[in-house]
Amino acid sequence: MTFIEEIEKRNKALLALDMNYLRNAMPTSTDEVRLAAAHKARYECTMLPAEARHTSRHWLAERDMGRMSGDELLPEGVLPEGPDA
Repeated sequence: MTFIEEIEKRNKALLALDMNYLRNAMPTSTDEVRLAAAHKARYECTMLPAEARHTSRHWLAERDMGRMSGDELLPEGVLPEGPDA
């Protein structure tokens, strides 16, 4: 599988919150940790639709969770931007 195909597969799994994919990617974690990691990844991933990213931001905020980096979530309505933004 090419790098691009791997990214497409990952993005599809993140959009669907595909637990089978996440279990394979994170075999020693619990489903709770996998789901939190997936929402953090969705929130950060600029390749995903804004609607999914906002949904994940809301999910994280409801649970008082922050970003992958450990930083606080950005204000509601604002999404992380890519490095070239």
